[in-house]
Amino acid sequence: MKNCLTGLLLLAVAACNAPESNKAKQNKPDSVTMIPADTMIHTTDTTISPSLVESWKSYEHYNGKYAADVRLLVQPPLRQRLKQMLGAEEAEFAKRYKVMPPIEVENGVLFNEGCKPHDCSVEEAAIAIDMKRDVIYIGIARSRSVKLYGERGDSAYPEKLLKWMMKFEETTN
Repeated sequence: MKNCLTGLLLLAVAACNAPESNKAKQNKPDSVTMIPADTMIHTTDTTISPSLVESWKSYEHYNGKYAADVRLLVQPPLRQRLKQMLGAEEAEFAKRYKVMPPIEVENGVLFNEGCKPHDCSVEEAAIAIDMKRDVIYIGIARSRSVKLYGERGDSAYPEKLLKWMMKFEETTN
């Protein structure tokens, strides 16, 4: 038994010290040159800047223009989406969106407000379009009471729309 163990031990040592020629050769790919697959792009700027959704690109040029002059409310895709979003409230919005300043477009957000003739600061409406996120927001003020609407239930209202809403809270206090 002792001889058997000694024999096995010698066989194991001999196998470990076998010359290189007995080891299996490493297979190389068939005439294919391997290209390094490192796809990581090293950058220090980690901010994500979404671009404008294609359907809103023409709206960038409305900055400083009047909504009535560019026929803002009947332009696609706004017309269809506004109708779908507001339903019966669309008429109430339109009544309050008659007298308005020029359109503002800043950081991918279009904003405009308007009021009912001879009833400004009481009966108003506002529209904000986040052209990067492709979301429309509407505000309607009835007797200084404001209701905000966000397309698809979105409530991440743009800052200008929130500031517009706050002016009604300031006048009631």
